[in-house]
Amino acid sequence: MKALLVDDDEISRLPLAALLNRLPGITEVVEVEDGEQAWTLLQEGLRPALCCCDLFMPRLDGIGLLQRTREDPLLAGIPFLMMSSAADRESVTRAVSAGASGFIVKPYAPNAVLPTIERVRRDGRSRQVEPAARVRQRLGVTQDQLVQMTRRWHADATTLLDGIDALESEGQRLSSLRRLHSAGVTLGQWRCAELLKIAIDAPADAGGGRAQLREVLLLADAWLAGAV
Repeated sequence: MKALLVDDDEISRLPLAALLNRLPGITEVVEVEDGEQAWTLLQEGLRPALCCCDLFMPRLDGIGLLQRTREDPLLAGIPFLMMSSAADRESVTRAVSAGASGFIVKPYAPNAVLPTIERVRRDGRSRQVEPAARVRQRLGVTQDQLVQMTRRWHADATTLLDGIDALESEGQRLSSLRRLHSAGVTLGQWRCAELLKIAIDAPADAGGGRAQLREVLLLADAWLAGAV
């Protein structure tokens, strides 16, 4: 999984990038200088497991980037950790009100920052997917069986996305999306189920759920990569 680090101060990025690179599960830290660059990457398909974002930047600041992501159904689930050398109450309140998952103060002290980062990652995961151990216990299956079930669900979502234009009726599309949604809930894929519910409720002429299905496949791919 990737982490996105957004800060116009290269010197400030260095120690935090080094810390993020050492975290279990983080395979790459993508660094950009402002919110506009970060927004472009997110629109192009980057889905970081965590976004660390400076509060004050040129072009698009941290609050602006955070607000855009929280207003976008495909991006709203990304955990956001806001950063600033200003630790005043107003700055923290602005960040939290905009939907920040946490707040850290520059300069970074690794021992102080790491618990906050881990909490934000843990909270982000808990909102996106039910812990696999709990799913296995609830369903009475092994890890291998859970992986196979998730792969079948992923294959069904792929089939629907590839063939959505060939469906004969709106009822077929909705029925297929509802089956995927129900299976997503069963498998504990909460964020995917939320996206499928958005696709079900959206007007038929609003893309037919294609964007949500593509996002579901990205999230399922990430889960499967970590589960095997």
